[in-house]
Amino acid sequence: MNSNDQNGNFEKKRLRPRYVTDRSTYTQPEFDSDFAGVPATKHTFKEQAGMFARENVYCSWRRLGSLLMTVLPFLGIMRRYRVREYLLNDIMAGITVAIMQIPQGMGYAMLAAVPPVYGLYVSFFGPLVYFFFGTSRHVSIGTFAVVSLMLAGSVDRLSGVETVASQVNNTGIFTATEPSVGSGKYSAIEVASSVTLLAALFQLGMGVLRLGSLSSYLSDQLVVGFITGASIHVFTSQVKRVLGLDIQSFSGLFKIVYTYIEIFKHIAETNIASLVISLICIVLLVLSKQFLDDKFKKLVRTPVPMELLLVISGTSLSYVFNFGAKYDLEIVGEIPTGLPPPSLPPIDIWVTVVSDAFAIAIVAFTINLSLGKIFAKKHNYEINSNQEMFALGIVNAVTSCFSGFISSASLSRSLVQEGAGCKTQITSLVSCSILLFVLLFLGPLFEYLPNCVLAAIIVVALKGMFMQYKQLPKLFRHSKTDFGIWVVTWASTVFLDVTYGLGIGVGFSLLTIIWRTNHPQVAVMGRLEDTNIYKDISIYQPVFELPCIKIVRFEASLYFANAEYFRNMLYAVSEVTPTKLKRLRLRVEEKLKKKKDSECTNGSQHSIESHNSCSSRVSASSDESLEPQDPLGLSNYDSSVDLSGLGHDYVDIEVTETSADIEKPPASVTDADLKFMIIDCSMFSYVDITGVQTLAQIIKEYDEVDIKVILVSCRHNVRAMLQQSGFYKTLSADRLFLTVHDAVLFAVQSTSKHLLEYEKTSSIVVHF
Repeated sequence: MNSNDQNGNFEKKRLRPRYVTDRSTYTQPEFDSDFAGVPATKHTFKEQAGMFARENVYCSWRRLGSLLMTVLPFLGIMRRYRVREYLLNDIMAGITVAIMQIPQGMGYAMLAAVPPVYGLYVSFFGPLVYFFFGTSRHVSIGTFAVVSLMLAGSVDRLSGVETVASQVNNTGIFTATEPSVGSGKYSAIEVASSVTLLAALFQLGMGVLRLGSLSSYLSDQLVVGFITGASIHVFTSQVKRVLGLDIQSFSGLFKIVYTYIEIFKHIAETNIASLVISLICIVLLVLSKQFLDDKFKKLVRTPVPMELLLVISGTSLSYVFNFGAKYDLEIVGEIPTGLPPPSLPPIDIWVTVVSDAFAIAIVAFTINLSLGKIFAKKHNYEINSNQEMFALGIVNAVTSCFSGFISSASLSRSLVQEGAGCKTQITSLVSCSILLFVLLFLGPLFEYLPNCVLAAIIVVALKGMFMQYKQLPKLFRHSKTDFGIWVVTWASTVFLDVTYGLGIGVGFSLLTIIWRTNHPQVAVMGRLEDTNIYKDISIYQPVFELPCIKIVRFEASLYFANAEYFRNMLYAVSEVTPTKLKRLRLRVEEKLKKKKDSECTNGSQHSIESHNSCSSRVSASSDESLEPQDPLGLSNYDSSVDLSGLGHDYVDIEVTETSADIEKPPASVTDADLKFMIIDCSMFSYVDITGVQTLAQIIKEYDEVDIKVILVSCRHNVRAMLQQSGFYKTLSADRLFLTVHDAVLFAVQSTSKHLLEYEKTSSIVVHF
């Protein structure tokens, strides 16, 4: 199909309407004078405080109801609950998630360096509390691998297990971490609960202060890179359990490197029984998820509960054949029945875990909010980020007082819960009911479960995170910057530490933002023929620059960090540097004056009339050098003078001895035709004092070489800043125009005689 046919088909698909406009050009003051609305009323601080109090600080039954609906979102969900349509789906999803909660809760508890039973407490109390305060209908709250791993660092450091990093530190060989504080004073669960309570207080504080929107500073690429990097640590922590190795733990910088060195040192000590059981479990889990889940869902809308089947079969076989004693396998051990009594965790270790708790609080909330937004968008409802922060804080505060640790949304469980037909958080109540039954009556049955079975479940659960690596080529093609954020966050998380990785990722992400705002795109604009459309000449080939006019658009706000860059780029694209041209003018005039003085001195033997004639020529020359239409007066200069470098570099000018040179100073510069510099300010969302000063400096410098600067499309707040800072003392408000085209028509109309021909061929009123 040729291009004509394609164009014809396009016209058939869309008939583009045409319009013609005929109006006068507007400067900004003219437009404001003709069409200005009612000016905004300015209020004092006292008046503003009074209005805020009247609008927000009052009591009424309606306001009380609105407050309850905000703090307890389940009231609104239950009020609109459709029993016949939702209940069966919620029950089935609750049973499915409960089956996953049992093995995952126990496995992720080991990941957090606490006994497995405490993972069941988290799996019970977390979803139960979230039911009342959460706004997402589909996320599954409970244990999660990444935050459990982050918590393990504090637990290992403070619960009496002195790490190898500390031991090496004392010898001066490795200084990645400081020696543990209070080692041996608290149990693992006490440290875990204490860190969780502090993280909960951070979350509650940010929720009350309405800081949930801060999560927007964590980009998707940063979060994915961090989680994927943390999953490497999760996998590494389970390798020793899969192999059945009893090796020392490491913490601090490069701990993953030291861990693998230690693993390979003891690889010959691998427990064959543990390795075989783990491989069998991994193979069964992979086959189930790869081939059986989809077929099973068609029958009962739930995946095959392979994790639970492995836990039951592993426990049974271990009990019958005494795996613990016969094959030296590490088993779960004693699991008490019932629920733990409430107690306040120790708080005297908070000083040493503030940074850990804050990082855990942010990561847990970010993961929870990210998943919540995905499901909310899919099912067409809204979630409140501030309420989610508050809800997660309440969840973790309550959980920490019942011997629990940090809770967050789980990616794998949430996907299964949503896929099983979940409609509301009634699913959580069903799941909690089953877990309560397990805790009250069935807990001791899991005492003989081998830890390698739980390790295999955790390893396979990481598959979804490892699949993120497949997105890297696509991300690289789409955005090099986002790819860089992903890689830097991932690398720092893997090779340094989980906590360091998050901080470095955030820092690098902010640096990319700073770099892009400090070095934005500077576009030279051209006009599309017979229209008022102006586009970047480097992108659109049909557009062309207008004679004597340079149109520039700075695609960012103008503030202290990029003001100097703006000035330099403006000089570069215009190919005219006013300060250099001004110095050149002075040099040329100085040489001319010296030449004339020398000739007058040499002619002193002539008559007084001749001397006066020479003096008059000097005076005339000096007057002509100030002519605005001839900035540097190089138009009649001898052709042997090379001016090709002006605008970029200084050039040496050799004055010839022709009479024309003596009578007239130089007339032009490299870009002699440039008369107007139009700056499109439509991208300026704000301008600070430094930006205003830079604009004033640019305008003054260009005025000194007879190039007029015009500003167009300035926003109201930008114009207000210009007014308040006294900018209009430098540039008349009449040089602010409504649009680029208004400014161009003014420039065309005002240009000197060498543009008259252009005016004849271009109508002032443009039809388009």
